Amino acid sequence: MPSKPLGAKNVGGIISRERHAMKVADVMTENPSTIEPNDTIGQADEIMNQEDIRQLPVVEGTELVGIITDRDIRSFLSGRLFGTPEEREKAMNTKVASVMTSKPVSLSPDDELRDALELLIEEKVGGIPVVDEEERLVGIITYVDMLRHFLERWQGE
Repeated sequence: MPSKPLGAKNVGGIISRERHAMKVADVMTENPSTIEPNDTIGQADEIMNQEDIRQLPVVEGTELVGIITDRDIRSFLSGRLFGTPEEREKAMNTKVASVMTSKPVSLSPDDELRDALELLIEEKVGGIPVVDEEERLVGIITYVDMLRHFLERWQGE
């Protein structure tokens, strides 16, 4: 248990000290799980549940074309009444392309960590795909990645 509270001021201090040293590539999850636009939201939901993640980049080949989140799936399903299991199954067979966010905001591995955190907050998202110069997916950076990083830094002080 920490001997003193860890507040926003402490987080800001860590970010400021690391601003020039830390890049998105230092904290991101490399080679994240992905899904394709023609896969189903049922498949996306299964991957997210199995891997305990909340967002999946959507790719065609290696190119990022979208992102689907657990929130997208819940929103899609919440507007439907399922009288039978077959109706729910039909909804779960909806293509990812129909529910995903197309052309999501993304980051470069060389972007500064502080900019990534600001973008997560500004966009109100839990994760942002990381792409190279050719828009190929190389990773994802999430709140969990950030929190793990800050926890490791605090434990090292």
